[in-house]
Amino acid sequence: MKAESAALTLAGAMTIAFLVVLAIPSDDTPLVEEWEITSVCLDGHNGLVTHIHASLSIVINGEQYPVGPNVGISDSTCDGMRGIHTHDDSGTLHIETPSAMEAPIGAFFKIWEKEFSESKIIDSLADEDSEIVMYVNGEISDEFENYSIQDGDAIEIVYRDK
Repeated sequence: MKAESAALTLAGAMTIAFLVVLAIPSDDTPLVEEWEITSVCLDGHNGLVTHIHASLSIVINGEQYPVGPNVGISDSTCDGMRGIHTHDDSGTLHIETPSAMEAPIGAFFKIWEKEFSESKIIDSLADEDSEIVMYVNGEISDEFENYSIQDGDAIEIVYRDK
């Protein structure tokens, strides 16, 4: 009886230890940003709570990087329009949602399947010789992918030599 009790106690302790190890986040586990707006898929303009616009310009080493037409429209996960999308190549972002929600610029890049953070824009990495600077309405912003787009914003992301 004592052996069974000891075995059950040991098994219980090992199970708890295992669950604790699983619950502790590892530094090796990448954190994925999940923004509510990335799951929005609209079939039209009816019932919108949010319908705003902003402009996005990306400059890499002095060259304009194109923000293409129809980003977030009829893509692999949505037959309609995603919460942030483009219609043409002007750089105008359309933010349209069925309920109030944040629209981080990083969510647009996720929808576009391009990378953007303080250390990377598209395929360009910031390092000791180069930097990424983000301007919102002419002012430097250090919010990068977490910046929440506001109506009328002019967002410029610049990759350049230091």
